[in-house]
Amino acid sequence: MKTPWYEKIASVDKKILYVIMFVVVMIPLLAKWTYNPDVMDEVQDIYDEVEEIYAYNLANPDAPMGILFSFDYGPSTSAELDPMMMSVLRHAFLRKIPVVTWVAFVDSIDLGKRITNFIAKEYGAVYGEDFVFMGYPYPMTAAVVAFGSDVRKFLVKDFYGNVSTDLPLLNKIYNYKSIGLIVTVSGTSMPRFWVTYANTLYGKKIATGTTAVSAADFYPFLQTKQMIGMMGGLRGAAEYEKLVYELETELIGTDTEMYMQSVYKQNTVQKWDTKVFTPGYTEEELREHISTRMTARTGMASQAAAHFFVIFLIILANLGYFFKRRAENKR
Repeated sequence: MKTPWYEKIASVDKKILYVIMFVVVMIPLLAKWTYNPDVMDEVQDIYDEVEEIYAYNLANPDAPMGILFSFDYGPSTSAELDPMMMSVLRHAFLRKIPVVTWVAFVDSIDLGKRITNFIAKEYGAVYGEDFVFMGYPYPMTAAVVAFGSDVRKFLVKDFYGNVSTDLPLLNKIYNYKSIGLIVTVSGTSMPRFWVTYANTLYGKKIATGTTAVSAADFYPFLQTKQMIGMMGGLRGAAEYEKLVYELETELIGTDTEMYMQSVYKQNTVQKWDTKVFTPGYTEEELREHISTRMTARTGMASQAAAHFFVIFLIILANLGYFFKRRAENKR
């Protein structure tokens, strides 16, 4: 007697399902499909705040506002959080907003340095003038409080050993009066720390990026306006990535590769600190810089494909169960 289809479904080897799932996940990644989600209010609010800082700086070129970026995560959550940090950093550099970055954990130093320099290089940013990397300030609480008066007295040198008072940017951006926004990207409870000190004590605006599993913990802070916005999980990263991609296309066009190459073809005196990054690109570097502009949106396409496959399996299993029960009742 021929085995009914619904019984065949129930006996499918799990290994086959795992293989199919692997193929479903990999196809969007290899094909570089992108998923452009609608932008939620909490993500749009961060983008709008950065745009407000840009507008303020245009009106006040001698006293600009900067953004403090805190890498409050480690390598274990970088796959989900790197696209968030890269997108907001790109937004800041596109708008020529002064950038200060540091890290909250020892094992994040290389991560913070790499991403800061990676994005700064795309726009030909000059170290000490357009951005600085302060490394790992310890203890973190003292560093955050020191920013209330003059962070240069606490962090006498930057990560590279430069005296803080010798850096032009830190002579303009050295306390919270000149910080328009604090961006904390974290897979832990660190955003609470920033609310406790920077927001509660100094009234600074806090924006956060967090893993999907932690996002629910921070919605109360959005409701009380202690945070002005949040990127939650890969979707939040994809939303901000989409906004920045649209802005970059508007400002420099669709040929991003040509733009990045042109930055270092100018016949000017060398002004880039080679300790920070080497001017110019190899073909491999260009591909990496281009690909990171759609990391989150490609990841969302892959994630969506996996979700649709799971939904299909659930529907198929329930149909199989329904027909099996009906066949049993007819006997």
